[in-house]
Amino acid sequence: MDWILEHLQVLIVIAAAVFAILQKFKIVRTPGTNAPAAEEDPEQAERTRRVQEEIRRRILERRGTAPGVPPEPEVEAAPIPAPPPIIEAVRPMVVAPPEAPAEEQREWERQQALLQRLQELEAAPPARPGSESTPAAATAVGMAAPTAAGSLIADLRNPAGLRRAVVLREILGPPVGLR
Repeated sequence: MDWILEHLQVLIVIAAAVFAILQKFKIVRTPGTNAPAAEEDPEQAERTRRVQEEIRRRILERRGTAPGVPPEPEVEAAPIPAPPPIIEAVRPMVVAPPEAPAEEQREWERQQALLQRLQELEAAPPARPGSESTPAAATAVGMAAPTAAGSLIADLRNPAGLRRAVVLREILGPPVGLR
């Protein structure tokens, strides 16, 4: 009795194996489940064959092919044309708005004046960095005065300045899909 209690795990494994073997023999001997084809009723086998042929025929009809006819070869798709080149510059268009209230008309005139001033500044030759006209021209358009190279490097060493530079590059740089 002590041996049985000491080796209880071994006995459980042996009992499980014997039970599994008996279950397999029971399944094989049970009539009607997984019976070999020789023992089947010939009428049942013929009926099953006809039903399967009918199902195959309906599937072929739905696909649009008749039984016994090989399917038509698939036609290759036309090559995709190359995309048009990317527009390099956008030219502003001057469009007169329809009759608008006086407030909108003043805003339109102000925008046209700013556009004219911007075109004049773009057409003007670039000023030298040491000249006095550069900061005045930059503030007239609303831009900040250019910084010296030393202060730019100092800004990039500062974590907040570096973060700002990365964000500005993401916003103002080329789109991710074009990189």
